[in-house]
Amino acid sequence: MKIKFLHLLLIASLLFSSFNSFSQEADTSSTHLLFELSLEDLMDVKIVSAVRQNQNITDAPSIVSVITENQIKERGYLSVDEALNSIAGLDVITDHYQPNLGIRGVNGGLRSWSRLIKVMIDGQNVSFRSSSDNYLDASLIPIEAIERIEIIRGPNSALFGKDAFLGVVNIITKSGSKLKNASISHFLARVNENPSFGLSTIWGGTKGNFDFIFASSYSQIDKSGLSPHNVPGSTIYNNQDISQQNESNPFSIFAKLSYEKENLGKFVFDINHQIINSYAEFLDWGTLTHNNRISLFNAYQRLVYTKDLFENFTSNVSLSHSTGKPLKQEILDTDSDPSEWVERDIGYTSYDLGGNISYFFDDINNFTLGVDYITDIHDHQKYYTVTNTGIRTLNPGGTEGIRNFNNLGIYLQMILNAAEFFDINYLNDLTLTAGYRFDYHNIYGDVLTYRLAAVYHIADQLSTKIMYGTSFNAPSPAQLYTNPIFPGDIIGNPELKPEQAKTLEWAIMGKLTDNINFNTNLYYTIIDDKIEYLLPYGETTNITAANIAKIYSAGIESELNISYHNSVSYLNYSYQKTINERTNPLHGLIKVESSLYPHHMIKFGETYKIPKYNIKLNIDGNYISSRKASEQNNFIYDPINYTINSYSLDSYFLFNFMLSSMNLKLLDNNETILSFKIDNLLNTKYYYPGFKDYDIPGLGRLFTFRITQML
Repeated sequence: MKIKFLHLLLIASLLFSSFNSFSQEADTSSTHLLFELSLEDLMDVKIVSAVRQNQNITDAPSIVSVITENQIKERGYLSVDEALNSIAGLDVITDHYQPNLGIRGVNGGLRSWSRLIKVMIDGQNVSFRSSSDNYLDASLIPIEAIERIEIIRGPNSALFGKDAFLGVVNIITKSGSKLKNASISHFLARVNENPSFGLSTIWGGTKGNFDFIFASSYSQIDKSGLSPHNVPGSTIYNNQDISQQNESNPFSIFAKLSYEKENLGKFVFDINHQIINSYAEFLDWGTLTHNNRISLFNAYQRLVYTKDLFENFTSNVSLSHSTGKPLKQEILDTDSDPSEWVERDIGYTSYDLGGNISYFFDDINNFTLGVDYITDIHDHQKYYTVTNTGIRTLNPGGTEGIRNFNNLGIYLQMILNAAEFFDINYLNDLTLTAGYRFDYHNIYGDVLTYRLAAVYHIADQLSTKIMYGTSFNAPSPAQLYTNPIFPGDIIGNPELKPEQAKTLEWAIMGKLTDNINFNTNLYYTIIDDKIEYLLPYGETTNITAANIAKIYSAGIESELNISYHNSVSYLNYSYQKTINERTNPLHGLIKVESSLYPHHMIKFGETYKIPKYNIKLNIDGNYISSRKASEQNNFIYDPINYTINSYSLDSYFLFNFMLSSMNLKLLDNNETILSFKIDNLLNTKYYYPGFKDYDIPGLGRLFTFRITQML
């Protein structure tokens, strides 16, 4: 009934919008501008993530993709993970608690929530540092606060240090001066026949030398009604086994205040608070208990000062404080026995101090020297069994560890165009970049990383790049020292070493015509000391993380963007092949196809504007080929030969549709945007890899109605 009402409201609003269009000329100039900007943003936008300074995307010595504010609006994204899932080479799976982002054929696997990449907001690390997990759902940041998302595929530890392992996601936020309108937005949705809703707002502006922006969002999403999918040959679950309380309530706040005066410099103070609050029904240690509630607080506050010391010399200093911990309402339930449950102690407090100086010889040639010091004070993860009589008992296992994690990083980056620097004309189109970084950590020791890149401009707005770099991923405190949730569960391994990667990349990108641009790259990555979870053998009764694997991953990623008349389209394709090499107790040294990741992914979309009727249509979708199930599930499938005899999940195709209004003014001559979106229009059944004795069902057809009022 609610959905029918929403249908009628949307139709009525669009009819009203269409009626208005007959009394005025079609806004063809703004139509052209909208789509011209959408395409130009992808090739001419100045990005900061590749070299920590403004640089054109065709000049950047990295494989970079950008998701712009326009694209976020046109495609109806409500969270960062939805946006990232449109990028070639990225794959998002979920357990309906948190998305888990994989990249270039590699996924973090069991209890890894996007820890293979570094996620930042304006250059500030936002991971939950006790586990290094990145929470990419709507709790990360209000989607309205995002100006663009810069995605770098490939190693970036030489610039950003630990955790910039296989990629970097840097969310660039809006400023008050660039905020066109304050707004309030509300959505209603039907998810698996369950009502859901959300509310968000953004406002800001400038006054004198001050610039301010504030954004917040809250939503309640109910994904109940999903049933686990049995491992082939198993009949553990039936149609009566469904999630009954799979509700999440993500909440986020972002604010930024800046003050700039020419002779004084620029001060920026920003904060970001996120609350992850979810009844998780599909976690491997507490499936369908209907009483699993993970509730976490994660936040940072930061002060940044930027000043031009003198001509061609710039400096930047930042100080931030981050903290994270569980909230009181968190409860972990490993079974359906109401007489006892599990609680945990975990948390961190961090202080980051960093600075760099850059000298620019000219518009291209420059060097940057930077230093950063990070101290993380951890309350290491400990699980307690609690009874309804109030008895709280520490679960046996795990290791006491050092609380203070301290890291000192020193990096140097040089960008050189020999033609400009040495006046060698025939090298005019070649730019070289070299970056080196040394990290010293009191837990895992010294790490040296570097990257080298050459960018050659073949023609105007057409360049080719070749890059080689190294990176590392430090083991998290939870991997080092945790005790188990239940007997036989994961215990920490204090002997873990950092994972290390070496990547060679080649790319060609640019404009084919004024209306078509493209980006194609090839890569080859070798990962040493990959952390894998050892299943129990012999006298070992618990799952343990260990540096036991070597990964070989290769692939191709291609992106195509087309702007024509009133439409903008994108199409990307990626192929990845990943081999896992390690020693197996039964078979010795083996090389097998890595699990969890599909070989082929095709993603596409088109936004079409109809000025005559003041509406926009957006279609998008993706094809995901079959993927090998998790090792944990293949162990269930074949306990003896699971490494060489495995099963795979079926391929699937998802198709989404959205209809939205344009130039509709319902309140004080300010624009009102109405949109209606259907995700998984064809109601396709599909499954994500699980990590217990089932695979995780995807969502069916999902309806969302959204209204945004400009103020």
